[in-house]
Amino acid sequence: MTDDLRGTFRGALHFDALTRGLYSTDASPFQVMPLAVAVPQDAADVAVLVRYCYEHNLPLVPRGAGTGLAGESLGPGVVLDLSVKLRAIRAVGSHSVTVEPGLTCSALNAALARYGRRFAPDPASAATCTVGGMVATNASGGNAFRYGYTRDYVLGLEVVWDDGEAVALPTPAPPPRTAQLLRATGTLLATHADLLATHRPRTAFNRCGYLLHDLATPDGPDLARLLVGSEGTLGVITAVTLRTVPLPGGTALAVLGFPTLEAAVRAGRDLRPLRPVGCDLLDRRMLTLARRGGPGEGVGAIPATVGAALFVTVEGDTEREATERAWGLIERLRQTHLLRILAEPTCSPEGTARVRRLREAGVGGLYGLGDGPRPLAFIEDVGVPAEAVPEFLAAVQAVLKRHELTASFLIHPLTGQVHTRPLIDPESPADRAKLWPVAEAVHALALSLGGTVSTQHGTGLARTPWVERQYGPAYRVFHELKRIFDPKNLLNPGKIVGPDPSREAWPLRTPFTRTTTTQATTTTRTTTTPAEPAGRQAGRSLPLLIWSGSSPAAEAAKCSGCGDCRTATPPRRMCPIFRATGAEAATPRAKANLLRLLAEPASVSPDELRAVAALCVNCRMCRDECDARVDIPKLMLETKAALLAEHGLERGDWVLARLPGLAALGSNFAPLVNGLLARRTARWVLEKLTGLSRHRRLPTFALRNFFRRARGRGLTRRRPLPPWAAAPTSRRVAYFVDTFAAYNDPLIAEATVGVLRHHGFEVYVPPRQTGCGMTALAVGDLESAREAASRNVRVLADLVRDGYRVVCSEPTAALMLAQEYPNLLDDPDTAVVAANTVELTAFLAELHAGGRLRTDFRPLNLTLGHHVPCHLRALRQLPAGPRLLSLVPGTRVYPIDVGCSGMAGTWGLKAANFRTSLDAGAPVFAALDRPGILFGSTECSSCRLQLQQGTGKRTLHPVQYLAYAYGLLPEIADRLRQPLGELVSD
Repeated sequence: MTDDLRGTFRGALHFDALTRGLYSTDASPFQVMPLAVAVPQDAADVAVLVRYCYEHNLPLVPRGAGTGLAGESLGPGVVLDLSVKLRAIRAVGSHSVTVEPGLTCSALNAALARYGRRFAPDPASAATCTVGGMVATNASGGNAFRYGYTRDYVLGLEVVWDDGEAVALPTPAPPPRTAQLLRATGTLLATHADLLATHRPRTAFNRCGYLLHDLATPDGPDLARLLVGSEGTLGVITAVTLRTVPLPGGTALAVLGFPTLEAAVRAGRDLRPLRPVGCDLLDRRMLTLARRGGPGEGVGAIPATVGAALFVTVEGDTEREATERAWGLIERLRQTHLLRILAEPTCSPEGTARVRRLREAGVGGLYGLGDGPRPLAFIEDVGVPAEAVPEFLAAVQAVLKRHELTASFLIHPLTGQVHTRPLIDPESPADRAKLWPVAEAVHALALSLGGTVSTQHGTGLARTPWVERQYGPAYRVFHELKRIFDPKNLLNPGKIVGPDPSREAWPLRTPFTRTTTTQATTTTRTTTTPAEPAGRQAGRSLPLLIWSGSSPAAEAAKCSGCGDCRTATPPRRMCPIFRATGAEAATPRAKANLLRLLAEPASVSPDELRAVAALCVNCRMCRDECDARVDIPKLMLETKAALLAEHGLERGDWVLARLPGLAALGSNFAPLVNGLLARRTARWVLEKLTGLSRHRRLPTFALRNFFRRARGRGLTRRRPLPPWAAAPTSRRVAYFVDTFAAYNDPLIAEATVGVLRHHGFEVYVPPRQTGCGMTALAVGDLESAREAASRNVRVLADLVRDGYRVVCSEPTAALMLAQEYPNLLDDPDTAVVAANTVELTAFLAELHAGGRLRTDFRPLNLTLGHHVPCHLRALRQLPAGPRLLSLVPGTRVYPIDVGCSGMAGTWGLKAANFRTSLDAGAPVFAALDRPGILFGSTECSSCRLQLQQGTGKRTLHPVQYLAYAYGLLPEIADRLRQPLGELVSD
């Protein structure tokens, strides 16, 4: 295939087991191994590949973000990933927009907002789902009652038919294949018009099967409208023209509580004549999860007596009109229903954000239930007539009770759409055996009430077995339509019509092998199982890190594959490398899938495994932003460590792992090293020898490093407690310096010590401390990292017991001491150090909150852009830097929290990663480059290098600005005036 397509297909083709395995799953519970994965560059590539598959009888499966819940994008043929390259907005008109299918819904609406327009359907996965996927599934959202489905907004499509013919629909001069399809489809619809009209569900909110009832136009059937919802079974879409609508003048959100689920359903149904935009019902279980997060300002506490809540959305031409309409709805409901207002109608950005966070906490909290039963999507797309929802719910609860299951319910009562998610343990054979009987009973119930088995999410593998039962004799029309458009049955076979009798109807995912936990002498270990990462390859027992009460397999099994980690929408960061590349292999869910594939480790080569593991830069964002809290970074550290144990380190990684020692050596010969680093020839040689990019602006080394300065000032000598001190004093801090502040920019350490002493703290710099070990850990060198951890814990534990608090000016060091050391060492001293480590700006914020921060600042008259580093967010603390800097008179601070800088510790130093790192940091650079911002600010030394590389603006640690404002560090003035060097800079 590669040879045949050379010179004609310019995209990427993948046949390795690892890449195919990553595309064998999506957000559904299913798994199908594809033959190959193709990533086209453009629409011409799509046509070439479709034609090739037609000529060679190869099934073709178009795929967007893989966020579908029904397995629409899974198949045994060639998976065509349209989400990587086809993401352009081609044209924006006054009432329409033309885009490529890989563009996400949220990116589209962000672009349209500049014109005061939007694409109306709002699926819950808008941040990650692609426009092509929405067209393929005829997607809708919580506002379907007012705004309908995607097909209501499609004005035209560019499509490639089964034989490779490309056409723009509608077209006045159809090419041969298109003309044939128009004639045959028109004849088919005319012949069976009565049959199609008779066999339709009673609910108006149906997207199951082929929607054939409203295709007639004076020029023949509307093929573009036909293709919407066809799930890639009739043609491959390469561009979409959509109708847009104006942004509302005001959108009001309110939350209303009811004593029972049934009461909330009745109230939601009674809202229909009042025409709200949307209404979501959350049941007691989801409200309990939302309650755990605590009420936000403006959102009342959720009493235990509230059994369900309605989240109501109302729009108006103005905010006042929207708010008044919302209050009008509430007053009408109060006349006939017992309700409690949990959140009053609000249009303010802060208020609506709080309501949305409350909803997300309830819905997303389901996926954070941990190991064992969790919500599974397999009967979640049922719709019934709105008046039949109470009867349907009662019957569904009876079905679940018979099978000894519980479930959560997210309901759209205006439209009768009921998303039922039973809590199932997908690793349990007994629970897996319940899936089909439960689905059979629930779908039969929905159809008996005049409903549909698919109202929003797609037919796919999950619901195709019930399509014939829903449509009865009209199903044979679907078969004939499929034969007309795809006579070889190559386009996404087994969806809508089928299923393929040669395959199981529901190819459920391979379960992770369960592990048993055993207690070793000092650390918690888990016996190796087939699903543990690279265990057989490494030849060592796994895990290599400490997993208290868990295991790598159990952690990976928490991933549902939902695809939320593909988001590129602030404020969520998830994965900076995915944002830059768009590659599925870069997504966090791909890393969880690795463990499933490693059940057969012989099928995955070490190089393939290393390539995917290297895409995790340990920024920790996915761990904290994932609803299921899957610790993907820790899983990848396990994988990297196993690879290192078997194959050793590559030269470049060996250098990065030893940067603290090399930095100390470079400092000893600073004039010579700095001079060499500034020469292009030397940098070219360095790149060839070590892999460090010759284009990267590196920091200079300080000849008089901070430890030498600290010794000269007596900071490395502990002062004994005075005899009258009955207990250790809280005014003593141990400063953990780390590498950059010690050997590259000692002014950070000088500023830290100066500010702390300015507040009356006794500062001690432990002379025997070493680098925190993160550079070694990031490349999987656990032995070096554990050695650094052991040394630092020995030094710091006694200090903590003597009343010192460990303060780190580097967020990465604080993260290492507080969160990573317990993964490396299992002893009480490590726990003591972790519990008493604090990042510097958080420490100063504590002083400010307690009224103990001195404010004797001099005016600075500076405008700063402050970037919030990933590792600071990973410490799970509110960014304090901007608040502290804003206390300085004359200083204007613009917080920049739009993503990762892209440097990712030492990852961006490598030549192979240089360009990608800059692409990942582009949004941050754009924010810092805004007119009026003079300098940058960030706590992270790696981010500082990246910001200076990407913008050319001098960037300092916040404590350096504070020390300057306190009058403690006048040298900062010279630093701010000094231009950056081309290849090296202080």
